Formats: sequence, structure tokens, C-alpha cells
Amino acid sequence: MNQTLLEKTVEERHAELREKARKQGVKPIQRIEDLYGDFADDVDIDEFLEMVREIRNEGKNGASNE
Repeated sequence: MNQTLLEKTVEERHAELREKARKQGVKPIQRIEDLYGDFADDVDIDEFLEMVREIRNEGKNGASNE
């Protein structure tokens, strides 16, 4: 019997995700800097976060820059 996502326990969902990660060869990161890629070198984090806030607010207000 297939369970829906809501019927599964947290432990069952975590186990499924761990299994998918194992099959895909996903490994835990060792350093947070590994997630940065080239991004941190050419973009100020404060400018980026402000841009994200603006984009989110546009979506909430239905506004557009076009």
C-alpha cells in the first residue's frame, strides 16, 4: 500500500531522503564555504539579501518592474 506524504512519519520521510541522497552520491558538506561557489566573490551579501527581500515583496504585492 502506498502512503501519502501526510501519512508517513518524519522518520520514514527522512529515511527516504537519505536513501535518495545515497543513490545520487550526495555527501554532506564539510565547510559552509563550499556552498558559495563564485557567488561570494562578486556579490555583496547585504545587496543580495536586499534584492531577495524586494523580489519577495513584489510577489506579495503583485507589483512588477516591467
